[in-house]
Amino acid sequence: MELLITLTATFFASLFFGLSLSAPKRTLFVAPVLGLTGYLVFTLINNATGSEYSAAFFGTLAACIPAEVFARIIKTPATVIIFISVIPLVPGMMLYQSMLFFAQNNFTSGTYEIIRTLVYSGCMAIAITVSTVLGKQLLTPLFKRINAKKIGSKH
Repeated sequence: MELLITLTATFFASLFFGLSLSAPKRTLFVAPVLGLTGYLVFTLINNATGSEYSAAFFGTLAACIPAEVFARIIKTPATVIIFISVIPLVPGMMLYQSMLFFAQNNFTSGTYEIIRTLVYSGCMAIAITVSTVLGKQLLTPLFKRINAKKIGSKH
């Protein structure tokens, strides 16, 4: 039950973030669903392995690879969908904790938390890069062939 409430909150957090950015209406269902999917993958992997870094990587990948596909289907830049869909995975609490430790002059804990945050963010950045490269290298030629077949069948 707790997971269901968390996933519902994740969907609405992504949706309202997209609305606050004035994202195109056609992205306002897809991006929050992908945000929910990414968070669900993150939660499952984190619970199974205990590694928040691999969970962040695969959760981000689970949100970003479908974002590349949907971006081509609904003809919008992939970054619009990706930006909204990774919001539930952003390590805001980690960053807050590290700054809190520094403000309390607890430099050892602050340094540990900031490094943890940077590694986590790096895992997310690598996943976004991998999905973008896969999108450009695999999806673009595939969608060009599909569109060429559509044009060829019309004549």
